[in-house]
Order: sequence, then C-alpha cells, then structure tokens
Amino acid sequence: MLNKRNGFIILLIAVMLNISCKKDFTTIGNNMIDKPLFKGKLYQDGLVRIYDQRVDKVMSTASTGIAGSNLPIASLGIYKDNKFGTLTADIVSDIMPDPIKFSQEFGDNVKILGARLLVPYFSHTKVENDETIYELDSIFGSHKFEIKIFEQTFLLPSFDPNTDLENRRHYYSDFDFNSFKGTMIADTIDFNVSNESYITYQRESDGTFKLDDDGEKIIKDSLGPHMIIELDTTFFRHKIFDHSGEDILTNTERFKDYFRGIYMEAISDNGEGLFMQLGFNNAKILVQYTEEQTDDNGTPNDTSDDTIETVYKELNMKLGNTLVNHYNNNLTGYAQTTLNNSDLINGDEEIVLKGDAGSEAVIQLFDEQQLRDLRLSDWMINRAELYFYVDKTATADMLAQTNRLFLYDYDNSNFLIDLNAPENMPDNDYKEFNGKLETDNDGNSYYKFGITRHIRNIVKRDSTNVKLGLRVTSDVHIPLKIDDIFRDPDAYNPKGVILYGNQTANTSLKPILKIYYSDPE
Repeated sequence: MLNKRNGFIILLIAVMLNISCKKDFTTIGNNMIDKPLFKGKLYQDGLVRIYDQRVDKVMSTASTGIAGSNLPIASLGIYKDNKFGTLTADIVSDIMPDPIKFSQEFGDNVKILGARLLVPYFSHTKVENDETIYELDSIFGSHKFEIKIFEQTFLLPSFDPNTDLENRRHYYSDFDFNSFKGTMIADTIDFNVSNESYITYQRESDGTFKLDDDGEKIIKDSLGPHMIIELDTTFFRHKIFDHSGEDILTNTERFKDYFRGIYMEAISDNGEGLFMQLGFNNAKILVQYTEEQTDDNGTPNDTSDDTIETVYKELNMKLGNTLVNHYNNNLTGYAQTTLNNSDLINGDEEIVLKGDAGSEAVIQLFDEQQLRDLRLSDWMINRAELYFYVDKTATADMLAQTNRLFLYDYDNSNFLIDLNAPENMPDNDYKEFNGKLETDNDGNSYYKFGITRHIRNIVKRDSTNVKLGLRVTSDVHIPLKIDDIFRDPDAYNPKGVILYGNQTANTSLKPILKIYYSDPE
C-alpha cells in the first residue's frame, strides 16, 4: 500500500514538473534557449513598411544649471550638404552675473582692457614629432563665415509660468529671435576655427603684462582651443560699469531681467561656412579692466596719507544656464524631392534621415495576417533584430554620415522597452539595443536594433503593434525625457543618412526583421 502511495506521489510530482516545464517554455523572457527540446529557427518574412517625413522643429533648450535637464551640446554655424541642403544654427543664451564682483561697487577711473566671448571647443590631443597638438572635434566644413552677436531683449525664464514654475520651460528650434535683437556687440566677418591653445598671461597691477628676463610675456595658463570673439568694450562700460552698486547688478534675478542675454547669429552670403558643436558648460564673457582704489593706510578719518593704486581685475559672466538653438534647415534638391514623394501607405524606395529639425522615418511592422499567425504560434522568441541598410551610392557625396540612429515608440513618443532592459546599460553603451553604424562581410553598411522584448510583447502578450520612429542621434546616454516630454534625440546632430526603403529594387538590402525562435517538440 505504501509503495502504491509513493508511486502515486512520484507520478503526481512528475506531472506537475512537466506542466511547469511547459509553462516555462512559453514564459516571456526565460533563458532556456539552449535546452535540447528547442530547435533554433529564423523567421524573416515579416513586413517592414517604412516611410520618411519632415520634422518641423525639435526641442532645443539647454539648461546647464539643473542636472538631467540639459542638452550637452549647442550648435553654431552653417552646415552645407550636397544631399540635404543648408542648415543654419544660431544661439541665444542668458548671462549669469559674477557673484563676487557684482556684490560690490567698482572702483574709480575704470579702464576696460578688453572684452571677449570664450567657448571651449571639443578637442583631443595627439603627438606629432614629439609635439603635442590639439585636434578639434565636432567641426564640419572649412569655409569662413560671419558671426554677429547682439544683446537680445527676450527674457529666457528657466521655468514655465504656465505650470506655476514647477516645470522647465521648453524652447523649440523654430522660435525666431530676430525681432529681439538689441545692440550689436560683435561682428566677426571672416570667422574661422583655430586649434591653437588658449593662453593667458600674468598681469602687473596696472594691467600690463609681466615679462621675463628676455622680455617675453609670462604664461599664466595654457588651455585647450577656444572659440574667441572680441566684444565691444563700450557696450559693457554702459551696460555694467556705469551702474556700479545698483541693485540691477547685485540681485541675480534683476540682473537677468536687465541684461537678458546674447544672440549669436551665423551669416553667409553664399551658403558656405562651417558648423560647430560646442559645449557651453564652460562658456563665459570675460571683461578685463583696471580700477583705482584708495588705500587709507589705516587712518580712515585722515585723508592726508591716502594713496591711490591701480588694480587689475577680471569680470567673468557665465553663459548657457538657459540656452536655445534656432535652426533654419533648408532641405533642397534630392532630400526635398524624396520627402515630398513619401508614400505613407506602401512605404518608400529610399529613406532620408536628417538631424537638427530635418527628417525622420516611421515604421510599421507586420501586416494583419502575419501578426495573427505569429500570435497563434507556440514559438518561444529568443531574439529579434531589426536592420536598416545604407544606400552607399546616395551617401557618397554627403558631408558627414551619422554613426548612430535611435529607434522609439512613435505612437506614444516614448522609449522601447528594450532600451532599459538589463542587458542594455549605459556602461556598455546599450550594446544590445545598439543602433550603431556597422559593416557586414559583403561591405554593406547597416544599423541594427535589438528589439526582442518589444516583439515578445506584441506577439505573446497582445500588446499594441505601435508604429516605430527612427531618427538620427549622437548619444543615447543623455536623458531623453524632461517633465514627461519625450525630447528629440536628433536635437543637436546635423548629420544625416540615406537608407534603402521597403520599396527598393535592391531587395537584398530592404529593411528586415529577423526573429530567432524555438519550437517546443
């Protein structure tokens, strides 16, 4: 009797284990793909319909004062591309007062020695002939162009008054600041970049340079290359020094309302120029001056022994606490024709992607019958990869091709679940989600995305088969949401790429979804 009971218990346990195993086979996200009961198979017949469309504007606010809410890069200049046309980028930035200098009155007989805008370039060093030299990064083109700088009269509040100042105020690239130009404070007609170090020199108390025994200026500091633009000293005398001691200088909020910032405008008569991506975290306006100070020699009530001394000083005003990029993306020729003829129903032959308020692609996976069949299957989806191939002939004469694309939930303006999966972490550069430009053994260039969890949710959990969006990006590490608003990943990348669409005659390079799956035996 006992043996029969034991046998029944053993049989019951075996049945329960079998049911449990079968349940595991169809559980989303299990790691049992190497078990002998599965056979690896590939499904690649799913429809990938893709078309492109214009992007009218992108969120272009940078706010370096609050962690997690800033765009790390601002763009200035002219980007001319044979395939895409001409992009012009201007910058508007507020100004923060020097907290030390503005808390006190300036001395007598102020003499301004110079005023300049300083913005570091992105750069790296290399050694040539035992000499360390700088190479500039994120500079496109080589033509000189004109930069004008104006005082701008539009107030740039950091917080949105429509939300009771609870959320950041968001600015977009189509915001036109032209009507808010004030006094022009700089006009550099033939601006060009330089990879020379930015060197500062020691000064005597009267503002003259300190010299060594050979009569050479003594170096104070040697920094990386900077964009340096000389500014009108008369403007700063009237704007700052003539108001010594007034509360418009000593109160930060009143100062920001009084001196609302600068507008940097890129100008070219022939559409030629160069395009700079700049980090404004360390941008500033530097005013160098001397003032006379009275030394009472410890006898404040006796002026007979007073002496006057000249003192050299510097005024540093930080830029970029709130900064906005304005883009004029004039897509012409090939890109404009392609976008004007986009087929939203059947998909396109070629896909034009351009950053900085240029264009994007919209993707629909599967047709109704395919999705119905997949949902009725008993497959365990091990991996899903979406490929987009580059039209290398069309991109041959482009100024610069983007190294990464970004795939997202277009319908809901949100991330795909795969972006935040455990295997996709910032410290491994989102390796599985990917999106980087790669080349296969046949020399074909492509972008690949790992979207396993997204496909599992559609097929096995009956999630909505949302449209996907595809955009240019430089970096997926930056926060792409502010105040629950999905921020454009291409908001500071002028590059582009041309992809084969699903209607291309080159069928081997159509966009393709590959689903690797296993069948329970």
